[in-house]
Amino acid sequence: MDWQNLLFNTQGRIGASDFWKGVGVIILGNVLVNILPMIGGLLWLVLVWVGVAVYGKRLHDAGRSAFLHLIPWVANSIIFGIGVMMLGGVVLSAILSDGEVSPVAIIAAGGAGVSLMGFTQLIWLLYTLWVGFADGEAGENAYGPAPVIEASATVSED
Repeated sequence: MDWQNLLFNTQGRIGASDFWKGVGVIILGNVLVNILPMIGGLLWLVLVWVGVAVYGKRLHDAGRSAFLHLIPWVANSIIFGIGVMMLGGVVLSAILSDGEVSPVAIIAAGGAGVSLMGFTQLIWLLYTLWVGFADGEAGENAYGPAPVIEASATVSED
């Protein structure tokens, strides 16, 4: 397997097996982003590119444009922004009211904001499953030839 092509090249197509390997690298990288704070930001930028390459090539295999990968990014950015504004509103109202805000109101608004931000993870999960289990087009399509499926041959002696 050519890992450099899988993770960094945005051209061509990949099959489901290679897609899931790429997703595994992205998940592992996201774990490392949280463990290694000094280089986490730089690693996150690399992972964004890896995601574009892996998801884009899998979308190509299904005959779809890699620009579809923008949809979950835009949706998550909007939802996450709304969640941050909700949490910010709770903090701002607590500051401006000299502590006269009901704890129940803070918990309710804060919980809604956190729930919205957690909803972004569900969007990524569903999107990943949709892309990963999409049927690839047989033969060549507008994005190149069909990916070569590596199969391990087993020889049985009778």
